Formats: sequence, structure tokens, C-alpha cells
Amino acid sequence: MNNKELRDGIVQLLLETGEAHHEAFEATDGTDADWPLWYAGFLQDRLADRFGMEFTKSKLVYCLMRADLEHRTRSPEVHWTEFFANEMVQCYAPSESPADDKLALYYYDGCPFCMLVQSTIDELGIDVDLRNIFENPGFRDELVRARGRTTVPVLRITAADGGDRWMPESRDIDSYLRKTYG
Repeated sequence: MNNKELRDGIVQLLLETGEAHHEAFEATDGTDADWPLWYAGFLQDRLADRFGMEFTKSKLVYCLMRADLEHRTRSPEVHWTEFFANEMVQCYAPSESPADDKLALYYYDGCPFCMLVQSTIDELGIDVDLRNIFENPGFRDELVRARGRTTVPVLRITAADGGDRWMPESRDIDSYLRKTYG
């Protein structure tokens, strides 16, 4: 399954999840302040099957809350299922052809989360273009255009067809690099 098919399947799964959640909370018209907990329980096994990896409920709660915040701040005009699916594919989907991918890490010196990722890169001997956002304002601008902020580390994965994925979060990057290149 390619990443487009994976994304489309996740959009459908999120629509089903939203409907199931609304039915479960029909008395409150779907209102549930703890919705990420409910969604995580519903999605845990279903997403594990699609991504071929295990998800803890806490990881899913964090992913859902981060996607919700990113959606509201960066792209509120995009339907939430589309945005959430894109975020999940960006962070958790395997590469379709890792040997052909070009990797770039946006970072700055002294950032402990960046150091964790750089340590993994060194350990695995991966060829990654290091882009210090404080030494080169052009790298900072690229990051802001793509992500809307300067939070690092962010791994940019450019596929052979030129498509980009922007993966934030040091632990997700570490896990991806180990799974893909370890």
C-alpha cells in the first residue's frame, strides 16, 4: 500500500471514528472534553494494522491533540479528517523507497532534542543534510514556510518524485530512522 492509499484509508477510518464517537455521546450532541482518550481507544488497533506498528494510547492521545492544535492554527479550512490523516502519514508512514530519499534535519546547536536525533544519525551512519536554522536564515525560512513555526528538530524527507514529508518530534524521528535505516 502506498502512502496515498494509506492516507485515504486513514481519512475513512477517522470519519468512522467520528461517527462512532458521536453515537456514543449522542446525549451530549457529541460533546466530550476527553475526546482524544476515546478516539485513541477506538483507533489503537486499527491504526496499528494500517501502519504495521504498535501505538500506545498515550502516543495516540498526544498525536491527536497535536494534530488538533496544528489544524486549528495552520489549516482550519481543511476538513479535520484530511488534516489529521496527513499528519499521521507525515509522522508514522514508512518510506516507499528509503534508498532514494534525501534527508535533511532542521536543528540548532544546543537543542537536546536535536542532539538525540543527531546521535541516532551518527550511530546509523545515515547521510543527512544538517540545516542549522540559526546559522542560515534560509533554512529557518524553509521551515517556517512548511511548518508555520521554527520548532526543531524536524526531519524533511524528500522522495525521488520530489514530494516532501516534514516529520517533527525527536522521538518520532528517532523511531523512523531506526526502523527505516537501522
